[in-house]
Amino acid sequence: MDILFVSHLFPTPADPTNGIFVERQATALSARGHTVRVISPVPYVPDAVSRVLNRSSSRSIPRTDRYGDVSVIYPRYLSLPRPETMPIVAYSVRRALRKRRELFTSADLINAHVAVPDGFAAAPLARNLEIPLVTTIHGADLQRSIHRPLVAPQVKTVIDASEKTILNSYKLRRIFVQEFDATNDIEVVHNGIPIKRISDAEPYESSETPFRIISVGNLIETKGHRYVLDAISTLDVDVDYLIVGDGPLREELEAHAIELGVRDAVTFTGSVPNEDVFGYLKSADVFVLPSYEEAFGVAYLEAMACGLPVIGCEGEGPSDYITDRRTGFLVPPRDQDALSDVLRNLRRDTELRRRVGDRARRTAFNAFSWKRNAISIERIFREVIERGE
Repeated sequence: MDILFVSHLFPTPADPTNGIFVERQATALSARGHTVRVISPVPYVPDAVSRVLNRSSSRSIPRTDRYGDVSVIYPRYLSLPRPETMPIVAYSVRRALRKRRELFTSADLINAHVAVPDGFAAAPLARNLEIPLVTTIHGADLQRSIHRPLVAPQVKTVIDASEKTILNSYKLRRIFVQEFDATNDIEVVHNGIPIKRISDAEPYESSETPFRIISVGNLIETKGHRYVLDAISTLDVDVDYLIVGDGPLREELEAHAIELGVRDAVTFTGSVPNEDVFGYLKSADVFVLPSYEEAFGVAYLEAMACGLPVIGCEGEGPSDYITDRRTGFLVPPRDQDALSDVLRNLRRDTELRRRVGDRARRTAFNAFSWKRNAISIERIFREVIERGE
């Protein structure tokens, strides 16, 4: 198959982890013998504007690139740096793709990663060229965009235009069936993890305390770092809490740790290269991220693959693969007391940590490779193409 991905989520030299899950899926499909090309629209940011807004300049992103056998084109579009402007941005991306129409003509199938802006931008070309469109939703379309009055119609336009919609968790499926009628045209396919890279990673230095807790994720409100800080402040033993990642709440979280009297127990690493995360995970005892807006949660699976017991929230994406007290732990969202209880039990019971961690590793390795993901995606794409013949 000649598969054309349209995704603004894709790595660039300026941001090598952006959309890395899309790159890994494209690479896995390519490894199965398919021709995979990617059009990844990027916002046009002049040098002067980049300095004012503290954003990367467009100059730092090439026009074309390659990831193994996967070719990537980065067309520019005019953007406005506010979430409220997404409806306008979607039209801007659509215009940028229309100028590169020749890239679409040989494709057997177009796969848009996220409905808005990518699916909305690709839909007219798919219709005019009579190429089937499959849209993959990773979370934001159904957790946020569908609630915005101007963006919701664009999301619905894409769903109507898609031969099939792929969702990465059953949480998203539950939301989807509440919003749309086309339940026969959706499938859940979980993301994968880079198993070999995780297996090859070496742990960093061990903690000076006998109990190291780790979180990996953007420092934003919905990830729930605040609740972890609250929880460890109630523990009656020394802990070492490692927060891997960066984001707008860093200063606020640092101040909160000081208020709670636990600042000396907390290390903020800031952003780290994706491959280095595995070394941090392997140096920890427990992974915790009480995120209450988690569509899938690959960070939990990567921690499980590193042999850690993980703690997530009930009803969120990780509940697809975490069975409470067997392959991890699930607590109610925003519940500091429940989180404290689980951490306290794990601190006391090293055998429980080992047993749950071992099951977690087997679950992650056996069911969540990118090869397995690619086989499922390949089947869906073939069915869509054959249906249109």
